[in-house]
Amino acid sequence: MAKEEYFELSMEPEWRQDTLRAYETIESMGARVRLLKEDDVLEVLDGAFDMHVHAFPDPLIDTGWDQVQVTKMATDIGMGGCNFKSHTFPSAVTVPFVNMIVEEYAKSIGKKPARAYGGIVLNYFSGGLNPDSVEMAARLGAKTVWLPSHDSAHHNRVINDPGTHWIELLDENDKPVPELVKIFEIIAANDMILDPCHASTKQRFVVIREAKKVGVKHFMITHPNWNVTKMTMDQMIEISRMGAYIGIFAYGDIPNFNNPKCDPRYFIECINQIGADHIFIASDLGTVVNIPPVEGLKLFVRILLATGMNKREIRKMVVENPRRLLGLDPISSTI
Repeated sequence: MAKEEYFELSMEPEWRQDTLRAYETIESMGARVRLLKEDDVLEVLDGAFDMHVHAFPDPLIDTGWDQVQVTKMATDIGMGGCNFKSHTFPSAVTVPFVNMIVEEYAKSIGKKPARAYGGIVLNYFSGGLNPDSVEMAARLGAKTVWLPSHDSAHHNRVINDPGTHWIELLDENDKPVPELVKIFEIIAANDMILDPCHASTKQRFVVIREAKKVGVKHFMITHPNWNVTKMTMDQMIEISRMGAYIGIFAYGDIPNFNNPKCDPRYFIECINQIGADHIFIASDLGTVVNIPPVEGLKLFVRILLATGMNKREIRKMVVENPRRLLGLDPISSTI
């Protein structure tokens, strides 16, 4: 091939800009990273909670680790616990057995056990918008009620499967459907967390506004930076001021095998604009093609420390805010 025929792909604007971003990141973090130790990461994660974890059993997705394995890994590094989400059955069913096994494990290694928490995702597998399903989950000690994920009408509109059988949250007047109002009442009576999950932005605002009217106090927003549930910065700020904690997730905010097209700098801007007081950090990991959830949280913390964020702010998002969501007493921090 003649010299003049060589095409320099690296000189195309897209790749030149991405190279600039990469080297700006590498060079700007250099001094801080050289001083960053594993103990710094573990200090931040002492007593931390991963509020959104996937693990076996859940036949809908490719889980690489089971709930016991993940909770043991959390115990190993001194975390407070993991909140397991399953798309196909109430995770509240399994976590009592997980906790019994992990308590014995923690005794054997002389550590405090991380605690497994569970809930219910209101897909058709668990009864859809069925108040009886939510009531039974509450009796099992469920901490979180996620509205539909893969059976959400909005989710399926995004992926271009607009069938008539998917679950709508609002009626033709943009009011919550009657079953949903009953579910709000059960959540309020049991002081559980409500997460609109894979709802649209409009649905999220309506759900939180109406749920607050009947006494629901705890709200999470699942990966608002991920494709199927994206929100604008202004929308995230507004809904956080209504009392919802914004989830910044390793799965949706750090490029990975399933989600390669995200700007890894954007979640830093989210934290700066929304404020750490209104955010919780979680992994949303557990799929076999990505790193284990606990390692995902460690990576997340390492990135935040490398950008210069102080440990106190990070602990708000991984320890203090999750404790508020779970209804646990606040703890004092020595950081």
